[in-house]
Amino acid sequence: MQLNQKEISEILARKPESRYKYFIRTAVAEEEVWGLADEEGWLLLEVEEDDTEVLAVFPNPEFAAIFREKGGFEEFTVEPLDLMEFMEWLDDFEQENMKVAVFPTPDFQCAVMPPERLKADFEHEFQKEEDN
Repeated sequence: MQLNQKEISEILARKPESRYKYFIRTAVAEEEVWGLADEEGWLLLEVEEDDTEVLAVFPNPEFAAIFREKGGFEEFTVEPLDLMEFMEWLDDFEQENMKVAVFPTPDFQCAVMPPERLKADFEHEFQKEEDN
């Protein structure tokens, strides 16, 4: 689903909780998430409060590209990740106490979520889709 500039601006202007819900709905509908990767692997951001690393994920390639450009991550490429594979990663993240930076904006505003919450929200959204 291609987004126009107006839609991109409107979605980026939302509060983190609203962007988080958009991320869950879009990821389930499209069955993929987007991230930034280089030959070393996926982009991890550091959370300054507790020095943990978090994986940055996006609902659409357009948002990943904007973050890449404005965040100074030009060496990375925008890559899709199958949602089912990502959900398997979340199991590993849970064991490693890693979290996920959901839909960071160019000024690094995002919802940092534990993997178990993300999985539960994906499963809830899948259930809603099945019920419709």
